[in-house]
Amino acid sequence: MKRLYELAHLSMISVPPARLAAVAAEAEFDFTGFRLTPSPSTGIDHKVLGDDRALESLRRAVQDEGISVLDVEVIRMSGPSAVEASRPLLEAAQALGARYVIATVEDDDESRRIDTLAQVAELAAEHGTFIAVEFMLFSAVKDLATCVQIVEQCGAPNVVVLADSLHLERSGGHPNDLRKYPWELFPYAQICGAPGAGPAANAHAARGEGVRGRLMPDEGDLPVREFIAALSPETILSVESPLVGQSDPGDPMALARKLLASARRVAGEIGSEAA
Repeated sequence: MKRLYELAHLSMISVPPARLAAVAAEAEFDFTGFRLTPSPSTGIDHKVLGDDRALESLRRAVQDEGISVLDVEVIRMSGPSAVEASRPLLEAAQALGARYVIATVEDDDESRRIDTLAQVAELAAEHGTFIAVEFMLFSAVKDLATCVQIVEQCGAPNVVVLADSLHLERSGGHPNDLRKYPWELFPYAQICGAPGAGPAANAHAARGEGVRGRLMPDEGDLPVREFIAALSPETILSVESPLVGQSDPGDPMALARKLLASARRVAGEIGSEAA
């Protein structure tokens, strides 16, 4: 079975969404994804949400390039107000044909956050999309086990877990932890490399590394091969590798091709001679 790959927007967050669609298509990724809400960590806002003309222009660009949209982000579930606040992003996801909308949990109230997720999932279903809940050490859902628990307790059929090779490692997890759960929970996952193995020193360090300190998927010390091996062959691999100094690459196409080749090497599809 041919493995499918996505070019995640964070790998080159400064590149405008329409340009990213063209880059992903020409570099021969199967999917791309878009960061449509403002990114406080990078200071970037592509100003698509709330602008019908900009959204329609992006929809046409996606259609013209023949690239599929895997996900858009991000819903920040900090409380019940997140339900209605998610509507513009869900509408954009529907317009772009995105399969998933990424959500993070930023509410420490265990009961309330499950209710919020259930309501967001219901609204997402009305827009024909799924919610992918991502765990990160610097969120209220810090590890895989907690994320799976919330998704399962929510009980919505259109909610999945989004695992990231970096966040799993930095939260003290191991790729074998993925094998404890049904593979259907992980229809796609994010991969990257990073220097050093083991848990992060603290949440602040994990956030900084996650936003701008990663490596190519086949570089560094993370057990990315084991991470991929623990997933189903059907799991789509999203290449989310924001390299130092590469958020606004001079040659996005060259970077995209290197990212895909690196991902395919670590997945065992091509040899190291293809570097």
